[in-house]
Amino acid sequence: MKRKNKLVVAFAATLVSGISVLALAAGGGATVADPGAMEGKHFDPKGKMPSKYTIELQQAQRKSLPFEDKRDFEEASKGFIAAPPYKSIMAEAGNVAWDMGIYEFLLQGKDFDSINPSLQRQAILNMAYGLYEVVPGKIYQVRGFDLANISFIKGDTGWIVFDPLTAKETAKAALDFINEKLGARPVVAVVYSHSHADHCGGVRGVVDEADVRSGKVPVIAPAGFMEHAVSENVYAGNAMNRRMFFQYGVLLPRSPFGHVDQSIGKNTAAGNLGLIQPTCYIEKDFETLTIDGVTMEFQNTPGTEAPAEMNTWFPQFKAFWAAENITGTIHNIYTLRPRARCAGLVEACQHRSIPLRDRGRVHVCRP
Repeated sequence: MKRKNKLVVAFAATLVSGISVLALAAGGGATVADPGAMEGKHFDPKGKMPSKYTIELQQAQRKSLPFEDKRDFEEASKGFIAAPPYKSIMAEAGNVAWDMGIYEFLLQGKDFDSINPSLQRQAILNMAYGLYEVVPGKIYQVRGFDLANISFIKGDTGWIVFDPLTAKETAKAALDFINEKLGARPVVAVVYSHSHADHCGGVRGVVDEADVRSGKVPVIAPAGFMEHAVSENVYAGNAMNRRMFFQYGVLLPRSPFGHVDQSIGKNTAAGNLGLIQPTCYIEKDFETLTIDGVTMEFQNTPGTEAPAEMNTWFPQFKAFWAAENITGTIHNIYTLRPRARCAGLVEACQHRSIPLRDRGRVHVCRP
């Protein structure tokens, strides 16, 4: 395993400039604003407004779905601490890596007949932006800085960072912001939950590679992480990006007629993507590590939401972190994720003797 990882890293290193180009494309290459978005105008002179048939269908959707249920909005705002004074983050290359401000047309309180009602609702939920407390005094997230959320676990002396986003610039901005609001603390460990680039590509924004190589800061990942990260982002990089262009429309202007949301998150950052090889692999089905006073029980869940992925249980906090094996979106349905994802969650609950609550056909862990 170790020798194979070294060979993969050596190959990946020769293509690091190519990876950066792919990451820039994945984020759209630049954030494309539409000055007419707030007025609901089409960004293309030849663009058409929704037909009466489309409007009728959209109105029927709004009447048939339980939009009066606001629990998702209450949960999305729970634990909010602060939002930064800025809406955009610049990339080292000089382009805008991230911009939440160009989606503010969604916050006007009006329905757009050019957007599916469910998508518009999800897009508004994904406007959450800033620092949030998940477990009082222990677990925090910075949300709305990239496609994924970056999580910070407070140890005895520093931060354990889970999933450092797509880009170095957005990850650094998140670390700077939490340090500004809660007091500066060093990063004592980094955890990659799985092999998708939006959960590891910004690692250089939170840790110096020299500290990783010296053993000062461990980087923890599930078994098979490097093989699958390189397979998806290098070998199949071009194909994966083309799929994303079609799936999410990331090259379109941010507009009621263009790019609105990516459902699992707002968008993908267009910044500096990199990768630091993990120094510690979780090889067993269940494996426990204690770092900086925080006990973490990792569960390998290969072949689930990603080829290499793992869940984490924090027994001290009674908190279960399921990476993207559990999300409040249709993410794992639309892309036909395998049934192994559900099996892994059931196994996690059974392993810890946590009761299961049946919600329709989905079993959800109840702490």
